[in-house]
Order: sequence, then C-alpha cells, then structure tokens
Amino acid sequence: MRLFCTSFALLLCGLSLNAQIIEKPLGCFAGTNGTNSNVISHPDARGVLLTEKWSNIESTPGVIDFTLLDNKINIVKSAGLKYAIAISVGAFGSPAWLTGTLGADHFDFEYQGQNWVLPLWWDAIVEERLDALISALGEQYASDTLLSHVYVSQMTVNGIEGHLNGVDMAAFALSGFSNEQWIACAKATALKFGEAFPSKPIVFEIHEIDRDTIVPATIINDLVNEESLCERIGLGMWWISGKTSYQPDLITYISNFQGDKYAQVIGRSDQVERFQDGLYSTVFTQAKMLGIRYLEPWPYEFQNHTYDSLLQDFNSWTDLNFSPSDTCAVLSGVVFSSQGSQGITIYPNPTSGYLFLKTTAITETEISVYNATGRMVIPPTIQKELNMTHLPKGVYFVAIKTRDSTIIKKILKTN
Repeated sequence: MRLFCTSFALLLCGLSLNAQIIEKPLGCFAGTNGTNSNVISHPDARGVLLTEKWSNIESTPGVIDFTLLDNKINIVKSAGLKYAIAISVGAFGSPAWLTGTLGADHFDFEYQGQNWVLPLWWDAIVEERLDALISALGEQYASDTLLSHVYVSQMTVNGIEGHLNGVDMAAFALSGFSNEQWIACAKATALKFGEAFPSKPIVFEIHEIDRDTIVPATIINDLVNEESLCERIGLGMWWISGKTSYQPDLITYISNFQGDKYAQVIGRSDQVERFQDGLYSTVFTQAKMLGIRYLEPWPYEFQNHTYDSLLQDFNSWTDLNFSPSDTCAVLSGVVFSSQGSQGITIYPNPTSGYLFLKTTAITETEISVYNATGRMVIPPTIQKELNMTHLPKGVYFVAIKTRDSTIIKKILKTN
C-alpha cells in the first residue's frame, strides 16, 4: 500500500483512536539462508530470509531449541541487517513425532521420487502443537527490532509455500480436505502468527490449490479484511519468473490485489530456462508491473555480483513507490466489526471510489466518513451508496451508526 499517514490521535464519534506504526520492508533481501559473508556485505542486500525446519527446532515434543536459527540470525545481525523468518512445517519440515509418537492423522503421497508424510492441518493434535510452536517463536523473536517480517507456516508440501504439488486431491478429500476446511485452517494459523507477532508484517505465500485460485484468493481477501491483523498481512509470491504461463489466473489476481506484495525469485540467474526469454531481468520488470514492494533474489546473485545494477535499481524503485511504514488504527470503546457482522456489510474494500452499504437492520442506519487525521470528509447520511471519487487515495474510517451501536470500518481508497 502506498500512501499512509505516519502518526495521529483523534476523537471519532467520541471514541479514542490511536495509531500503531508498522515498519514494512522495501527492496531486496537475500533469499533462503544467505549468510555467506559476501552476501551480507553486499550494499544492496537490505536483509536476509532465514528458514528452519520445525523438526530442527523441536526434535522432542515440548522441548524447544532455537540454536540453529539463532546462529543464522546472529550472523545477519552482526552485519547490521534485518532478517525475515520462515519455519517449514508440512511434509518437508514437520517432526516425525507429530504423526508417530503423538499419532496425528496424516496423508501419505509420493512427490519427485520420494515418499512424504503430510500431517493434516485440521487434526486436533496438529493444531495444538503448531499453535504452541508459533507462540514459542513469538516469545523468542517478536520484540527484536531487526526482525523484519514473518512468513506463515503452512501444512503444505514444503511447509511454507502454499502448494500441494504431488498430492492426489481426490484421495486427499477422502482424508477430510475441502476448500472450506483448508481456508479455515490457513486463516486460523495466520491469525495465530498475527497474535504472536503483534507489531510485525505477516506474509502468506499463495499457490493455486487443485489448479484453482479460489482458495488462495479467499484466504488473502479474508485476512486483509481481518481487523485484528490491522493492515499487517501481505501476499507472498515465491515463484516470480517474468513468465505468465505458470498459474496465469493467480498472476492476474496478484496484479489486481491492492495490498502489500512480497516475492521470491523462482531460481538463480544461471538457470536461464526458468525465466521469460531466458532473461533474468524480466523478473524485475514483472515485479514492477505487479507492484511488488519486496523481492528475494537468491543468495547466489549477491555472492557473485551477477546483476548488481538490477538490485540497485529495484531498491531505488521501491523507495520511490512505497512507504516504509503503515499506520494501524486502534480504537477504544467501539466494536471493530468484520464484514457482515450485525447484519452490516460495506463493500468493496479496497475501493476505487464508490462504497455500498448492505444491512438487515430494521432501524435506520447513518453513515459518515473520516480521513486518517480525523476530519469528517463525508457528513452523516442515510444513503446506502457513498461517492468517494473526489477524495485522495489513502485510509479512511467509515462510521456506521445504528440506534444501538456505532461500528467503525477501515477502508482503503486506491485511486
């Protein structure tokens, strides 16, 4: 998101509104575990993504050991850089005791010539142990000022990316999978990360599920409109390549998505077959077209100085086009409702100009709109359609007043 106020305090409908400033990353971080001295000393590396398997953190149930992750973190911090965390769970990173000793339900499949065990996200044991892991991560790292952002762990094939490659979806459905079940589990885990890291950006990586965009789009849309996450959720694309032939519908969705976008390059620059027309530069062109604020080239690029000019240019471009921080509004003495609560829905959000109110309330509903500084920009009206085309883009607060309560809805106007 591009335009945000930096600080404010106001009274809205007699209610207290304060702001929490959320720092968000911009530009290039080195990709997975780029702790080589040549990587962290590169002038265009603004940070490093650090990953670790759940099985290496909790080799015995209930015994948490962050030593391996801390060793990587300390190397990055010694260079004065920020770091991001991604903990792999799922088939690739989950400890064997989860489905063995504890007996959590699971799905077995073969992928890339190997046999895998995928714990079921909706199993009660999996939910309990994953929640405990997330809480421990938050206790350990949430207050670290050099922690940039956190990726949501997913019960997928590699445990971070959102794909189920190699999984027979018909057989998986017999084990309990459904779109609704998957969406509910993904949202619950993302919210747990949001709770454990209350002041950090949270990123959810998306892939098609069963060759469709319905599931990832629903998850991201719902999380963006989740008030408790307070504009901290971002969309992750770990397969940006310059090409549009892979998951084209999802690329269209990403292009139209108005929130924060994070991406990881699909491979190293010497793997020319992975890039559009064999050109690594097309990644950066596509990233700009999609509105990506943050990009993870592989450590190879930083270590070998393969495309320094592209890294430098992308850093400069993000600095010009995005804000390094966002303002999270915190209201006291008011119900912050999600869409549809109390029979009230206001849509679309984000909006390009018009807002529509749908309500099942019997009593008359009055609407007013305030900008981020607290100034009323649309006076109280009983109209069910609001024209905001004359207002500049940015964050607004819609106050919806009924006979019994006032509900505040945060709205983003995009142009």
